[in-house]
Amino acid sequence: MAKELYYGGRKPKSYLPARNQVLHTPEFAHGTNGSRRFWIPPQWVGRGWSKCPCGWRGNDPKWQTHYAHSAHVKNWKERIKKHGSLEAAHKAVHRELFRHFKLKVERPF
Repeated sequence: MAKELYYGGRKPKSYLPARNQVLHTPEFAHGTNGSRRFWIPPQWVGRGWSKCPCGWRGNDPKWQTHYAHSAHVKNWKERIKKHGSLEAAHKAVHRELFRHFKLKVERPF
């Protein structure tokens, strides 16, 4: 992939916020469990990158949307459909992550 994909510094004027495919929920900050945010050029939208429905905002309330690889977007759309809402999909992801990492907490959510 192009070097600019991994650009994580100051946002170039026309670039759009994006994130990688690490399984996450909105509260994941940059760096959590390998979660990464970066900037993509607008011409990538529709060419393997799509608007993501997952609700992640990069801990920045000004971000109204972000983009992700289309396979990641498809996965989130399927999760939302399967669980009936974005909130229910987030809870399912929490459960999946807790099981995967074998975390022991009284009430994860």
